[in-house]
Amino acid sequence: MAYSLLKNGDLKTQFYNLVPSVAQMNHFHRFYCYLAYEFDKFWFEEKPESIMYFNQFREKFHDIIKSRLQDYDAVLAL
Repeated sequence: MAYSLLKNGDLKTQFYNLVPSVAQMNHFHRFYCYLAYEFDKFWFEEKPESIMYFNQFREKFHDIIKSRLQDYDAVLAL
C-alpha cells in the first residue's frame, strides 16, 4: 500500500508537508510504520469476524488513507 501510494503520487503532499528539503528513504520508512500502526488500530476497532475479511478491510483502510492524503495540510506521522 505504501509503495502504491508513492508510485501513483498520492504521497507528494505528505512529503512536501513533512520534509523541509528533499525526501529520503527514511521518510518513506516512517510512513510505512505509520500505516502498519494505524492499520493495526483500525483492524481492532472494526472487529472483523475473521481473517477472511482482510482484503475488504484493507481496501476500506486504503480509501481512508487516500482521503486523508488529499488534504493539502495533512501530515500523517506517528
